[in-house]
Amino acid sequence: MRLELTEHGIVWRRPKYIPSWTPTKSEDLEPCAEPDPSNPPLKLLPAEDAYRELDEVTKRFLSLEMSSREESMKIARLQMLRKVQRHKYDCGSLESEIAMLTCKIRNLQVSVQKHKKDIRSKCILIETIGRRKRLLKHLRRMDYKRFEWLLEKINMVYKPFPTSYHSITRKNSLRKLVQLQKEDIKTKKLEEYREALKKQEEAFLKEKAETLEWIAKAEAEFKITAEEKSSTL
Repeated sequence: MRLELTEHGIVWRRPKYIPSWTPTKSEDLEPCAEPDPSNPPLKLLPAEDAYRELDEVTKRFLSLEMSSREESMKIARLQMLRKVQRHKYDCGSLESEIAMLTCKIRNLQVSVQKHKKDIRSKCILIETIGRRKRLLKHLRRMDYKRFEWLLEKINMVYKPFPTSYHSITRKNSLRKLVQLQKEDIKTKKLEEYREALKKQEEAFLKEKAETLEWIAKAEAEFKITAEEKSSTL
């Protein structure tokens, strides 16, 4: 049966697996943003003016370029937080928490992509994505305008949880493909029949006009009145 369907151009292909470390899986539209390596780490931000006055060698030694990955992520999280904060001390609002989770997700995606056998990081990534989605769902229900504003700020999309879950099987997929093939053939044949009728339209109208003219001449010749025509009908 599968070979017969293949002969008619119906081929089922298994859906492509999307790994958890890709932005498509988490619905992010951009990867993790790396901060400028020449910037100072988080602990030196209160003395940033004094840091800018240092010589180049000392600044490079104290900058993010010579710091750990963790220090760079702290700056990236702070930059993401500043986009959505209601005020400069806001760290507990729903938008701030979603922004920090977004930074954590994107950082974990980079880490898991490099170390694909790190099962612990994969589990943490999946749990964090689920937690952020639940918070987005709550914000969407409570304040839709702020929800849309937040998605634009952190550059991501939101796909709601499906109302029902069903497994993708070969049998059901082939049945749908056969149905789609049937509809395509039906539409194609109707279009061909419509084009054929359109080509015959001019000859049909000409013949109709000649027939009506002959009927009118016959009525005039035999002097058939409207009452006689209605009585014969």
